[in-house]
Amino acid sequence: MSAIQSAAIAGRAEAGSPSSLLRARNIFGALGIIGVVVGLIMAFSGATSFFESWLYAFLTWFGAALGCFVLLTVVHMAGGSWGSMIMRPLEAGVATLPLLAVLFIPLLFGIGDLYPWSNAEYVAAEPLVGAKAGMLNTPFFIVRSILYFVIFILGGTMLLKGSDRADGDPSGKLWMRLKGISPAWLAIYIMVMTFAAFDWGMSLTPAWFSGIYPTILMAGQAVMGMALMILFTVFLAGFHRDYKELLTAKRLQDLGNFLMAFLMFWAYVHVSQLMIIWSNNTMETSGFYVSRLTGGWEPVSMLLVAFGFFAPFVILFSRWVKQKRFALTVVALWAVAVRMLDMYWLIIPSFGREGAEFRWLDIILMLGMGGIWVAYFLHRLASRPLLPGNDPRLKEAGIGH
Repeated sequence: MSAIQSAAIAGRAEAGSPSSLLRARNIFGALGIIGVVVGLIMAFSGATSFFESWLYAFLTWFGAALGCFVLLTVVHMAGGSWGSMIMRPLEAGVATLPLLAVLFIPLLFGIGDLYPWSNAEYVAAEPLVGAKAGMLNTPFFIVRSILYFVIFILGGTMLLKGSDRADGDPSGKLWMRLKGISPAWLAIYIMVMTFAAFDWGMSLTPAWFSGIYPTILMAGQAVMGMALMILFTVFLAGFHRDYKELLTAKRLQDLGNFLMAFLMFWAYVHVSQLMIIWSNNTMETSGFYVSRLTGGWEPVSMLLVAFGFFAPFVILFSRWVKQKRFALTVVALWAVAVRMLDMYWLIIPSFGREGAEFRWLDIILMLGMGGIWVAYFLHRLASRPLLPGNDPRLKEAGIGH
């Protein structure tokens, strides 16, 4: 029996070391429920901006799930033992999409508070917005939102069920079939996420438009997904024997290289949008940046430039950092924090707050929803072996090499 077959059997026996994962699940779940309940109590007690804070938290953690979705398609297409190592965590992230569909429901009750185009008087006073009324109306908005979730959940289900079937296929042909369908699902993800970004994010300021805006969100999702994979990979290597052997310095460096590449792309599309819009010099387009680069938002903008790109870019240039678990874990945590700040910068100024006003409800709901997401992620991760069975990429590499 080969080493990888032994590892697969051991993985099945351990089923993801449920005692460790489920213990962490219970902790995050309890914290998440407490956070959401406290947020609801604050909302019913008169705290404003509940729907604003809920949308901010939802888009952040929805981005985490879709980051896992797009990375899973890349793993199937690109190959490499590094991809097989993070496949189960990616699949657990994709499996959280139905949970996020449920967490989206409260936003349906806040459409009137969040989106100006739902107000007939506003639409009548804004000719540019009125021209978009065929798209920007509540019934069609809800139908499209449901369709987005149906498509993403369908894609996730196909990839997860295909992976389960491939585990029991010694020939490895089913893994090749997953490789064949992944490009199509990557293309579908790009198309659907483009419309979802227009609806859920960009239409917060309906008179404004940017063709790069969806790409910025997708780049951020990739950063969030890869940063989380690094964190969970290091966590799993702490108690799972075969996983610890697989997480060599070389494979850790591969994950670090991906994180650096996604950070570079995220910064590139951000700067590209700024240059194009600012050069137009029109109120309809530049107003988006005026509200984010002035009026108290300057420190947040500078933080994103300095600590969202330049600092991690310079740090990740070091091979030593990318090969050390602790150092790369710190950078990954840093990337997750920057992603939360970036979403705050993208979403919250649309509501006309006075400066970069961080409210307790923003923080509580972000952590609460995050706790619930991580808890369900760990629940799904514990329900399956941590290493895919009969994966030809692991057979070629061999465990511990």
